[in-house]
Amino acid sequence: MNDNKDGGITIQKKHIIIAVIIIILLLVGGITLGANWNKWFGDKQPDTTVSETEDSSKPSIELDENAGEYTGEKPKDQGGEEVGIKIPGYPTITIAKDTEDVQMALMNPEGNPCYFKFELVLKDSGETIFESKYVKPGDCIYDVHLNKPLAEGEYPATIKISTIALDQETPLNGANVETVLIAK
Repeated sequence: MNDNKDGGITIQKKHIIIAVIIIILLLVGGITLGANWNKWFGDKQPDTTVSETEDSSKPSIELDENAGEYTGEKPKDQGGEEVGIKIPGYPTITIAKDTEDVQMALMNPEGNPCYFKFELVLKDSGETIFESKYVKPGDCIYDVHLNKPLAEGEYPATIKISTIALDQETPLNGANVETVLIAK
């Protein structure tokens, strides 16, 4: 900018070009920031990967391929209201000793409003020895591959159950179920 004879300011072509470039850069930066705000600063989404879903615009969860329909005796209905998430109890679980491939029944009761994910943690060491993918209501995991074999004995453990609503977007309350693994 130059002072002219009349005491005013003269705007040169190069000043206009610089101003336009700055405005364009600010607009592009603002659009980029707005478009990525939730990705960069939003809440973490639940564990989502590609699986069976009909609406591709929603995130989808990965269902455990070892889960199948529960074929055991259905838990007896104790009456009362049908409210909330049904969590099965596991006072003890007997498994084969000295092998990583064991049989147990980790079940998501039929009629639950959510998917279950199971994590089996040894209480003494805090070590996770099994973690599933999601299990839909009415299904059960029978074949479990442990991260390490257990020698003969009793192992206090916690089954951590994480949940996500059937809409595959909303995390719900989970549960920690105390149990004893009996390897024999």
